[in-house]
Amino acid sequence: MNRALEVIKSRVSLGNQRLEEVQERLSDAEQQIRKQNRRIGELEKTILKEFQRRDQWEKRAAEIQYLAQGRPIWSIKCPAPDSELRYHGGKYGDYAYCLTIRRQLELMGYYAYVDCYEDWDCPVEADVVLVIRGVHEYHPDRRSTKTCYVLWMVSHPELITCEELERYDLVLVDSKSYAEKLQQQVSVPVRPFYVLTDTEMFYPSEKNNLTPKYNRVFIGNTRGVLRNCVRWCNDNQIEVDVWGAEWEKFYPDSMYVHLHGQIEYHQISEVYRNSRFVINDHYPEMIETEMMNNRFPEVLLCGTPMICDWAESFERNYGDMVLFYRNEEEFVQCMKEMEERYDELRANVMKNQDKLKEEFDFHRGVERMKALIDDISQ
Repeated sequence: MNRALEVIKSRVSLGNQRLEEVQERLSDAEQQIRKQNRRIGELEKTILKEFQRRDQWEKRAAEIQYLAQGRPIWSIKCPAPDSELRYHGGKYGDYAYCLTIRRQLELMGYYAYVDCYEDWDCPVEADVVLVIRGVHEYHPDRRSTKTCYVLWMVSHPELITCEELERYDLVLVDSKSYAEKLQQQVSVPVRPFYVLTDTEMFYPSEKNNLTPKYNRVFIGNTRGVLRNCVRWCNDNQIEVDVWGAEWEKFYPDSMYVHLHGQIEYHQISEVYRNSRFVINDHYPEMIETEMMNNRFPEVLLCGTPMICDWAESFERNYGDMVLFYRNEEEFVQCMKEMEERYDELRANVMKNQDKLKEEFDFHRGVERMKALIDDISQ
């Protein structure tokens, strides 16, 4: 009798255990279904938004012609997404960049508007289409015979082919040496044209004797990797203040990498002005082609010295204001040299403000861009 009861209890216990397993599986399945339903709901919203966007394109094309009131029209193709993300300076400084181009063009008497990536194919009869080439490729619409298509290479040169360049009327390259190299490979006119800076935003502090709030500063996202300049600071026990996304997963409790979270573009210049010096780095492909990132002139125009990865033209033109490194050993040496030569480097940055404005000021730069476009149109 006792044996029979033990068998029954054992089977009941096993049955309960299996029932719990089934319930857990059902619960997991329900969670998966809820996740899938949420994804389907998000996809439905995205599809609806895209249909609505395309419904607006024809209206928008006519609206732009109406608002232009006969002025020449510039369409600026911005690689940032049409979302709140475009305001994040660490990741999508391109949007603020394009707004500054638009403002300068409007001061020159043109009608200009900015298309985020999702609206690149909105069919507007523009006089000039300026494509800021980052990670996205754009196909000029040659059904518009009056439009001049201009590609401005500002990053990711490894993604751009000669075939793509040939689609344009003019190619601008953020590197003199690389522009000369490309000109030998394509028939389209290729001209060096460096990054520009909003000098109404990036300018030195009037309080020259002000003690900076921060010592060493780096602004940029992780790009999913341990960027060398930040990693070398941590490994060599060098303190650095960092702004940008996703650094928490690499340095959740570092004694040397002090995280400040994400930053919007309009806040960046104030950080630079309140920094003793700034650390800069580039994508390897940009260093190989000597293409300069936005951070380079922005920091210097704030009157702040910089430590930067090396390119021959960078050092030749800005070696009195910037210290350069090729590897970890040179990076650490730059830190020591910055302490020894700081006053000299700071003085040189301030002394060269007029030169920097001449080279990088947006208003002067957009005027030069217009002259290059007029030159190929004759």
